[in-house]
Amino acid sequence: MKFKITHNLGCTLVLAAVSLLVSPALSAASACSALEPAAAVLELRQGVHQEFHLPVPIRRLAVGNPEMADVKVTGRNSFLVLGLAHGVTNLSVWTQCSKEPRQSMVFIEGEASTALTKPIVTGTDIQQPLPSQVQTDIRFVEVNRTKLKNIGVSLSGAGSNFKNISSPGTLFTDATNGALLGSNILGNGFNIAWGGGSKKYLGALNALETSGFAYTLARPSLVALSGQTASFLAGGEFPIPVPSGSSDSISIEYKPYGIKLNLTPTVIDKNRIHLKVAPEVSEIDMNNGITINDILVPSFTVRRTDTSVSLADGESFVISGLMSTRNRAMVNKLPGLGDIPILGAFFRNTENSTEERELLMIVTPHLVNPLAADASLPEMPGEKLREYDPSAFEMLLLENGSFDRRNGLSR
Repeated sequence: MKFKITHNLGCTLVLAAVSLLVSPALSAASACSALEPAAAVLELRQGVHQEFHLPVPIRRLAVGNPEMADVKVTGRNSFLVLGLAHGVTNLSVWTQCSKEPRQSMVFIEGEASTALTKPIVTGTDIQQPLPSQVQTDIRFVEVNRTKLKNIGVSLSGAGSNFKNISSPGTLFTDATNGALLGSNILGNGFNIAWGGGSKKYLGALNALETSGFAYTLARPSLVALSGQTASFLAGGEFPIPVPSGSSDSISIEYKPYGIKLNLTPTVIDKNRIHLKVAPEVSEIDMNNGITINDILVPSFTVRRTDTSVSLADGESFVISGLMSTRNRAMVNKLPGLGDIPILGAFFRNTENSTEERELLMIVTPHLVNPLAADASLPEMPGEKLREYDPSAFEMLLLENGSFDRRNGLSR
């Protein structure tokens, strides 16, 4: 009887051992069958972490660029990914289901583009239709600073028994008696002059230091339908003579100048507007023109840009900028004598000029809707002055010139 009980107990132990060995294999196979393919793309935001879970244990993790993303194992079947910097990298995960790792591309969005590329859309936003018209404000800001320094000495002398000696640009009224036209040696700056011998000898210290500042601001505004191109020009057209190649006749072509704007807005959603903008500011430059058939044809100073940007409603973007500096130095001197220390200053003229120019173009789009049919329009620019007709008494005693220059739609 004892022998039979021992035999049954041994069989039970053997079956239990076989069950323990087979059960993990069946569990792993079922878990691997439930494992879905790896996601091709994982999107994260910079500074935000996300946890991922798998139905099978994780053996090893690896990231292509550890400066962009950091991975950590948080459990037997889970791991954590933290976005560190804007960019793209790859993630590899090894499991017991395959010798090859599971590969995924990780896209990490920067902080500046998070609000644009991943807008938060609520249920009310989905129900309301998007505005189909965009008002775009363009601001051109140009600052020009100039500085000039000029210093030198001008000498002139004449006599009856020797030739005239003078600085460049000096003239004599009478070479026989040596009389001088002393004003010709004076420069455009401030002068300290001295002379003697009945004005036969004259000298002048010419010194000039100038500083200039110019500020230009243009703010065109244009409303366009989403997906449509609109153009804007505030300026004029200048006639340009064009000679004919087969004859001596001249034809006229008109070149537009002023503030020009080409704009194509596209409304993506309430938090993103795709904007293709090409602003241009040009002005006539008579100093750098050319002459064609005795006709002076001017050149044009142009500031132009052509780009595409993506912004939210009311946001601003600097679409172009320029910082330029031009320095010029010039020395006029008499060879030999102008190189003598100290005394050479009487035979030398020095000029130094500096020009700094800054240019900015800023764009700001707004989603707009038209005014209602019965709505009152805003006050037009200059509406108060249109009916302005003061009397002689008011102009003499009461008028102080404080006119309202910015009102109505121009604000």
